[in-house]
Amino acid sequence: MIVSKCAICGGKVEERAISETVRIENDFAVVENVIAGVCVGCGERYYPPRVVDRLRDIETHAMDREKLAELHIMGRAYQISYNAPIPGISV
Repeated sequence: MIVSKCAICGGKVEERAISETVRIENDFAVVENVIAGVCVGCGERYYPPRVVDRLRDIETHAMDREKLAELHIMGRAYQISYNAPIPGISV
């Protein structure tokens, strides 16, 4: 564990296995079973250096489009401006 007390709210930090999202250009990869310290009060996350290095390795690996094609596709992500009209929906 990196810390036992949260630097943001002072809450207790517990070690947990979480999911982390890594952005690769306009795509996202969900990395499961990442070990991190998570504040029980505010949710702030703390990562050991080895975990940060591994997430960077995953991001670098996934930037190779051929290797990205080997990953399990879960769905799609969309971007829309808050003020943009949504087709088929009138407000």
